[in-house]
Amino acid sequence: MAFDLEEWNIPRDNLLRSCFLIAAFELLRSLYFSFSSVSVMISHTNSYSILAYLSTIAWILTVVGLIVGLWKGRPTLLVFWLLFSGFATAMDIIYLIWNVTSSPVFDVEHFKHWTLLYFGIFYECTCLYLVFRYFRRLYSYCALEGGNYDWFSEEDCSKDDATETISTTSNAKISEKANEG
Repeated sequence: MAFDLEEWNIPRDNLLRSCFLIAAFELLRSLYFSFSSVSVMISHTNSYSILAYLSTIAWILTVVGLIVGLWKGRPTLLVFWLLFSGFATAMDIIYLIWNVTSSPVFDVEHFKHWTLLYFGIFYECTCLYLVFRYFRRLYSYCALEGGNYDWFSEEDCSKDDATETISTTSNAKISEKANEG
């Protein structure tokens, strides 16, 4: 049984491909951390291990939301992932600062740990930037201008590149004009 490329519906947009790749890596990372948190919870059941497990479940759900948001073009799910990942990245930065400032010694092991944390933060910031850039391109500046930008919106927002203005037209007004004519 052979598959044609049309059946797979692979996006031709490189930014969208990058976002799907980010979503795949995030799903792998979240599944890895959920399995490791389950193993810790089995060996040492306490409130911290239960909280870690519940956090990984929330992480998996936000990554699934990212995948669905990219696939179906649902900006609310993209915003949900952006907020969740932005909060997690901010917590990682605070943890890195606390870890560096509270360390009594500077040795090779601490340096390796801090370097891994720094690269993880850099990776997360890059992912946030790329998904946010896709979100902005997908919905121009309608969300930033206060329009309703979800799939059930009654307004269609479009940006005129020549004049740098944003115009909105209501679908309800268009349907009223169509019914009158």
